[in-house]
Amino acid sequence: MSAVAPESQTVAELIQKYEPNITNRSKRVANIELIKWTTEEVKGVMEQLVPRANTKGSDEPCGPEFNQLDESLKGRLHINLVIWGIFGLGMLSLLPVQFGAAFYLLLHGKLSAIWRELPKPTALLFNWSTGLHAFVKAPKTLIKKSIEREEALCVNKKGKFVLRRQGYAVLSHVWGETMGWTTKESWGPVELDLRKKGLAYHHFQKIFRQCDTEWLWVDVLAMPEVYEDMSPTEAADTEALRTGIVNCLRGIYTRADKVVCLDSLLLRLRSGSKVDVAVILVLGRWIGRLWPFTETNLAKRVVLKTGDDTFDLDEIIEFFYETVNNEDHRYFHIFDRLAPLRPVPPGFRNWLGYLAHPGSYEPEIFRQIYRGCENRYCDVEVDQARALFPVLGLKWVSGWTLQQGLHHIAEKYPDDKEFLVRYCDYRYIQHDLQG
Repeated sequence: MSAVAPESQTVAELIQKYEPNITNRSKRVANIELIKWTTEEVKGVMEQLVPRANTKGSDEPCGPEFNQLDESLKGRLHINLVIWGIFGLGMLSLLPVQFGAAFYLLLHGKLSAIWRELPKPTALLFNWSTGLHAFVKAPKTLIKKSIEREEALCVNKKGKFVLRRQGYAVLSHVWGETMGWTTKESWGPVELDLRKKGLAYHHFQKIFRQCDTEWLWVDVLAMPEVYEDMSPTEAADTEALRTGIVNCLRGIYTRADKVVCLDSLLLRLRSGSKVDVAVILVLGRWIGRLWPFTETNLAKRVVLKTGDDTFDLDEIIEFFYETVNNEDHRYFHIFDRLAPLRPVPPGFRNWLGYLAHPGSYEPEIFRQIYRGCENRYCDVEVDQARALFPVLGLKWVSGWTLQQGLHHIAEKYPDDKEFLVRYCDYRYIQHDLQG
């Protein structure tokens, strides 16, 4: 990246005043996407961010509330006593009302209402108290069935799992924001013993409420985790299950009603402006991760959640498409960053001058991958190839290395090898694809 211009340096410093955890991103965005923006213009957007919550642990909007098993409610006796004390007092308060209501209904011959309606307040109170202790985790038997049937293993707000082929949404998120333990001093994973239990129910609810759906596919629930203390055999078996899910992802993403993007920075935005949403989106972590490209590329619809609203990514891209008329426009570099995430809609000229196949609205797939994966990274080396397999309609083999995955792509798409080589060179991946 070129040296930061004086105005861009000022913009980067301004961004860090509102979000101190994005030093590198703020410099890159200030020097590229916001290169034609003034400091005052950027300030106007950043002022729409709600300050981070001042919490002891994770201050992410959808982050976990504790990271060690002994910090959970199951390990804190005094809190257990308070919770069950509240439950007991609630029950005692409800009993006179319920007895009175039962007597009234009995006199009026409404017997069915006695056993159908009267228990509901008690059930709600019980669900509240037990929910504070509960964890959400997919049964392994259903994970295996989801692979066999090539169906999405979805969960509802109560933590119930079912297999579905339609009528569900997919969660797109950054693991470090929703599942990692973030404090002012450090970041790290949640403790192993706690991860094995699944997602704490109240943590799961924070995520689920954002998605506006009855059924949700969540990768960290649908894909079993390979734990550090597993034996080699257990790890291999679990990795095989994960590979099975990866090979179902194309169908899972394409059949979903929508993909819901939860970016922590975007969730702090309070603004109805598409431009504001786009600026904060390019500053967030989500757009810098590789797997979200796969999810957005295959999705019917991509929904962006802010602190108080919902935006359609296609509508934002279309807004910039109609507004930007040349490369000197101050929105051009934002448009250039967002447009490759989505396929070109029928009836539109190619977003950014892609060379399309004759008679097709679709750009060449590797041109789209190359542009869509720019400045997107992952923590697992093989994902640099594996994340492309659902987009290309290919099947991954458990145990493959990055190079084996790349060679398989080259074999299946020999005419597009030039762009695969460019993709590897851009990402500094060692390869022998030119041979």
